Amino acid sequence: MEILEGLLFSILWASATVATKFAVHSVDPFLLTCIRFITVAILLHLYALLFKRKESRLPTVREFKQLFMLGLLNVAIYMVGFLIAIKTVSAGLISIATATNPLILILLSALVLKRKLTSFEWVGIAIALTGLIIAAIPNLRDSHSTLTGLIALIIGITSLSSGSVYFSKSKIALPKMAVNMWQITIGGLLFIPIVLVNGGNNFIHTDQNFYLSFMWLVIPVSIVAYALWLNLLHRDTIKAGIWLFLTPAIGYLIAVVVLNEKVTIYGITGSVLVVSGLLYSKRTKKVTVLDKSQSV
Repeated sequence: MEILEGLLFSILWASATVATKFAVHSVDPFLLTCIRFITVAILLHLYALLFKRKESRLPTVREFKQLFMLGLLNVAIYMVGFLIAIKTVSAGLISIATATNPLILILLSALVLKRKLTSFEWVGIAIALTGLIIAAIPNLRDSHSTLTGLIALIIGITSLSSGSVYFSKSKIALPKMAVNMWQITIGGLLFIPIVLVNGGNNFIHTDQNFYLSFMWLVIPVSIVAYALWLNLLHRDTIKAGIWLFLTPAIGYLIAVVVLNEKVTIYGITGSVLVVSGLLYSKRTKKVTVLDKSQSV
């Protein structure tokens, strides 16, 4: 059962990029994201009101300020970078690049939390970065991606990692589901002025493609996949992380099958190196304990 849940989570989570690629044919991506997160926020608030009323409470002023920062970093800034990339970067490359989030998180932890990196983490970062460069170069050369889109994506991923570091320092005394509910609510509201500024580019065609893409992003991706993720985290954090590491390879495969993106040796090599770097960075040194009776 756990394997089935993990595999389903990886597939649903990895499908977000492809679903967004489909959606942008019917709606401006910024308008889509605004509607998506506000819809998810309403559904989560209704769920909390109907089924979690006894456990629910309003955030304090201090907690609300912290939740605002999470909504800004984890939703607003991250999604702006992601949406800029959606227009100019292939879905496969976005999946590979997004997988570097744990490694950026490691670097930010070292800078902000003064955590010393292990040799395995340094080597893992180098391997994954090499894989990302290998995957990106042919895309840039063949005009399947733009440098601006890639930079925007990296900024967005860095913002998401910063949100994770901030969350670990903030110590918000709310359940994880409540934190997610409020950060999505705040992030969705922050997208309203972004949509207004982007007014000249806003469009929406309420055709079948829009409804199918939108509903997929709201229910399977934003609700079901995240619920599975919380369940996996509750069982075993380390094992949950392994399922997250599978998403770049699955995302690349989905992009090839669904969007007919070209399979290249660069993309395959890049995916393997990124996943390998992530897994290698998680290794720990084995400590050999000598018996006290032994002479040293």
